[in-house]
Amino acid sequence: MLKLLQKHASTISLLLLLALVIAFFFSPSTVPLLSTVIIVFGVGTAILFAIHANWQKHKEGELPHSEFLRNTIIDLLGLGLVMGAAVWLGSLTGAYAGTALGSIPGIVAAMLVGFAVAFIAGKLWEEVIAPMKAKTA
Repeated sequence: MLKLLQKHASTISLLLLLALVIAFFFSPSTVPLLSTVIIVFGVGTAILFAIHANWQKHKEGELPHSEFLRNTIIDLLGLGLVMGAAVWLGSLTGAYAGTALGSIPGIVAAMLVGFAVAFIAGKLWEEVIAPMKAKTA
């Protein structure tokens, strides 16, 4: 089941985003619910995949229990920090660009800045935390 989710998670996310865009124009009352579903799906799969990657290494005997817990906590902390930074800076950019340029350019700017911040913060987090994580074979 998890292999199927890993294979199709990006497709499901893109289809949910497409449904959100369509709902925005044809059924605006469903947008809050659909947005909540997208956020829960995205955060839930990110958490599940972070735990699963470490669990597989633990199950194969590469990581003892204490190192599995340490790596999992580090990964989940990094996930939270990266998502928090992306949301915060993306929303600041969106508010500023939305006020200056309008709604659609504000949304686009917020998304672009959010993606860029998440990418940069993720790479930075991996570099900073690499010495602290337990090494695997």
